[in-house]
Amino acid sequence: YDAIDALFEDVDDDEDGGDDSSDSPGKQEESNVSEFELKEELLELLEDIAAISEEEGRQPCGLDCTELEQERVLEVVAELEREPYNQVRAIGEMGSNTIDKQELVGLWDLIYSSSSTMKYNEGLSGLAGGLTKFGGLQQRLSATKYLSDVEYIEQVIGKLGEQSYEVKITGDWDLRTEISLFTGKPSNVLSVTPDKVSYGPRSDKADHWKSLGPMNLLVLAYLDDDLRIMRGSTSTDTLFIFRRSN
Repeated sequence: YDAIDALFEDVDDDEDGGDDSSDSPGKQEESNVSEFELKEELLELLEDIAAISEEEGRQPCGLDCTELEQERVLEVVAELEREPYNQVRAIGEMGSNTIDKQELVGLWDLIYSSSSTMKYNEGLSGLAGGLTKFGGLQQRLSATKYLSDVEYIEQVIGKLGEQSYEVKITGDWDLRTEISLFTGKPSNVLSVTPDKVSYGPRSDKADHWKSLGPMNLLVLAYLDDDLRIMRGSTSTDTLFIFRRSN
């Protein structure tokens, strides 16, 4: 029997789970990394698309991305919307469906759009094309107790030495709760009423500027401190992804 007992090791109770390694700094850091894994995956995917677009002379913000790239972005976004750090989902689980509009205030860079209208018009204003090309878009949202202003700043870049310029679109905005046509549930809708389009010395009324239509009514699908994802109100496959500007 002594020979049999010698085959087994005594186990020290202190080594058998006495120290919860999940509380160690290394484990906590690993947990935080995995918690935002889908967000990081999306950002890396969009960075790859942007790099390929620049290398191949395509338009920025994913306007010329392939169908395969577009489908992959949709897949990751759908998964990301279900994450607990999505403020839109978190608010809904708390029994409220209203995001505070102050959470949207600030300057945002458009980093991706799958809007067919923006693709066709080569940007938001439709002024790029020919000897110029779309160079990027920012959206500035501001709000006080009585006023909510929106400003789009679109970069139009000259080709072959042609002059570059900015297009500025100003107006009002509001964030309201509406019942979704697709889910039948309350959703946060960003409503924009454009007022004026300014470019160079010209300034025109924006009420009949058709190219602005796709961004006038968008559903807030995802929100955190520095990333915002909007879906089309009549086409949920249409995405506008914004990142808070530094």
